[in-house]
Amino acid sequence: MTIFWIGIALLTALALAMIWLPFWRRNRVARAASDAQLRKETNLNLFNERIQELDTELAEQRINEEEYEALKQELQVNLLQNVEQEEDVLAARTPSLAWPVVMSAILVVVSGYTYWDLGRHADWNAPHAAAQQADPHSGMNPEQLQRMRLMQMEQHVEANPTDSQAWFSLGHAYISASEYQKAVTAFDQVMALVGEHAELLGPKATAMYYLADQNITPQIQAIVDKALADDEKDPSTRLLLGMDAFFNANFEDAIGHWEMILTSPRTDVDRQAIQNAISQARGMLESGSAMPQDSVHQQVQPGPSSDAGVVVRVELAGQLAQHAQPNDTVFIYARPVAGPSMPLAVARVQVGDLPATIVLDDSKAMSPEMVISSQQQVMLIATVNQDNSPAPTAGDLVGQIDSVNLGSNVTLEIDTLVK
Repeated sequence: MTIFWIGIALLTALALAMIWLPFWRRNRVARAASDAQLRKETNLNLFNERIQELDTELAEQRINEEEYEALKQELQVNLLQNVEQEEDVLAARTPSLAWPVVMSAILVVVSGYTYWDLGRHADWNAPHAAAQQADPHSGMNPEQLQRMRLMQMEQHVEANPTDSQAWFSLGHAYISASEYQKAVTAFDQVMALVGEHAELLGPKATAMYYLADQNITPQIQAIVDKALADDEKDPSTRLLLGMDAFFNANFEDAIGHWEMILTSPRTDVDRQAIQNAISQARGMLESGSAMPQDSVHQQVQPGPSSDAGVVVRVELAGQLAQHAQPNDTVFIYARPVAGPSMPLAVARVQVGDLPATIVLDDSKAMSPEMVISSQQQVMLIATVNQDNSPAPTAGDLVGQIDSVNLGSNVTLEIDTLVK
């Protein structure tokens, strides 16, 4: 569309130039005619003065009659030649400004009216309008889209308070938006409509778990027990127990809970994400010396930056090298900048592999509901652990970047000793 209007502007400028160029040329000629009139008057005055001088010379007998006539005739011939030249210039009149102004106005008005009446200007805007109509939210960022969808879901359940499926979807949307108290209320509303079931108790326990700063309180444990009594393989409940076990370094328990999910007949389970989590836990369970060298290299191979993850180069500060052994475990993980501290992606290498480049993306997620691609910015943390636990403890080494945009390629230096 911009090129189209540029083309119209150029054609209009060309047409106006064709109107105004003759005016400017005639205007220059008119100025020359004014100079010619002045020269003509000057020549006449000089001719009359010279005739008077000849008359005086003839009267004083300084020249005879024949000489007088010859000189007078010569002056007349010269005057005639000069006057003829000036008359040619004087024939050009001063052009009127009204003509190009009127013609310019007519050109613009007639062209504009013709295009508006007979042209297809609306067709040029049609593709842009159609694109906006097809995706009216294309200019929104993920947070704005999430907030808009939450508002739409809230309006729906307000208008349809008995729609249990809408309340269930709203509860999960609240978890994704880190609004856990609202999620608990939404799941309670579903259970008030359809009764208590494992697939509702598990998500409620998960929301309460985040509210309790990732701790399983006696109240949460009671809900978990009730859910497992209804369905021993409930994915939401087993996923919660697996995550809690993992971040307390109980990797065998975490694997057991997640493998139980894979045996569930439920079809709404992201089995690939669960298998990735199991692989992560098994890697954590292995001792540093028993870890295959090619497995380490596979984890630290650099990959291209993308909008769905972060590429991190992990380095150990030189002044802290004496506090770490080559076979010490290094955990690298990303977590939300605000909200729960549950990691979105976790990777592990050894101190001896540093510096190493890690790609943190959804393949390293610990939960299908908590993935790095759901964020715009994440916090990056790297720890050198003595006890194989991802949580830093006294004596560990830590490095941290408070905020990194997804798609970035950054360097994270481990530069702090935990005391």
